[in-house]
Amino acid sequence: MRNLIYRIVDSASKIEKSEWDLIFGDIPQGYEFFKAIDESNLPGFSFHYILIYEDKDILLIAPLFIADFNLDIAVKGISKIIIRGIREIFPRFLVLKTLFCGSPISENGVLGIRTDLKNKDVLMGELTEIMKDICNKNDISFIVFKDFLKKDLQPLEYLKHSGFFVAESFPTVIVELGFNSLDDYFKSLGHNTRKELRHKVKKAKSTSDIEVKVADSIENIIDEVYELYLNTYNAGNVKFEKLTKDFFINAARYIRPQTKFFLYYLKGKIVAFNLCFAYPDLLIDEFIGFDYDISYKYNLYFFSWCYNIDWCLKNSIRYYQVGQTDYHPKIRLGGRLIPLYAYVRYRNPVLNLILRLFAKFLQPTNFDEDIKSNAWK
Repeated sequence: MRNLIYRIVDSASKIEKSEWDLIFGDIPQGYEFFKAIDESNLPGFSFHYILIYEDKDILLIAPLFIADFNLDIAVKGISKIIIRGIREIFPRFLVLKTLFCGSPISENGVLGIRTDLKNKDVLMGELTEIMKDICNKNDISFIVFKDFLKKDLQPLEYLKHSGFFVAESFPTVIVELGFNSLDDYFKSLGHNTRKELRHKVKKAKSTSDIEVKVADSIENIIDEVYELYLNTYNAGNVKFEKLTKDFFINAARYIRPQTKFFLYYLKGKIVAFNLCFAYPDLLIDEFIGFDYDISYKYNLYFFSWCYNIDWCLKNSIRYYQVGQTDYHPKIRLGGRLIPLYAYVRYRNPVLNLILRLFAKFLQPTNFDEDIKSNAWK
């Protein structure tokens, strides 16, 4: 390669759509998805994109973001209590300002490289040097290539020559829907799960006051939807990004017609929602929110799960992707764990070696029995 040049921009909207399409093609959660994130004012995040050219030909696009990262994000139990105690004295213990390649929201990491390139190592070397320069200018010691699928790891193998090591991320979960009907889906489940799920759905349907709507936008009810989102966010054990109202509005504004809001009403009041993204053979269930008093009473988690699967079947969608964390019900309901990986490097070589050893303790399989017992079926 000769005459490699690069530029850095702070929004996907500053990238020509034709360049993005040439590099990434037609991927789920693509150009419009990143635009929606960029303009949503997520607290604690700043976004950047590295574009590398040979002469005037685009070769690579790397979506980046800078944010704090809690190394103990997967830790549970007594270890979590000890770490919280230490943070009473040292607030940033195991918290690192980090440069990520990927997205804080999308289901898996993406790095765009021209498919016809033979020597990708040279390009990856250039990318890592640019990222190191960004780290130097922003006082960042930690770099993470976040949540990459196994099939996308080959170009990242070069990173091992630059001091990176591979760590397990939280897996995502996919339900494969090779069924003709919702009843066929029920039959695919274990006896006890099938019996329990039918009972929960029947109980939810027993009231004629529950109504479901599928909408492309929720701008007129954004306050109510955001309150439900915060309920679920605050109840979760694993937290990374915190969405803003702007994201829900921008998702509807930019990601059309893929954005689908599944809205659940009780006596005219919204009590639950799913924000999903629908693609030709895939429904990504990205965010949920509940009024928990009503949700527990009417089993809305399970009711919404079945509604979404039925919606997929009626729209000839084969894969229902339900994301990271909360694995127990997802696996019982037919979900399959899909491993994700991170390539990680600390700037100081000695600390990088220590972190490499410590990462084996911090990986999710050590703290989540559902991951451990199902990895990687």
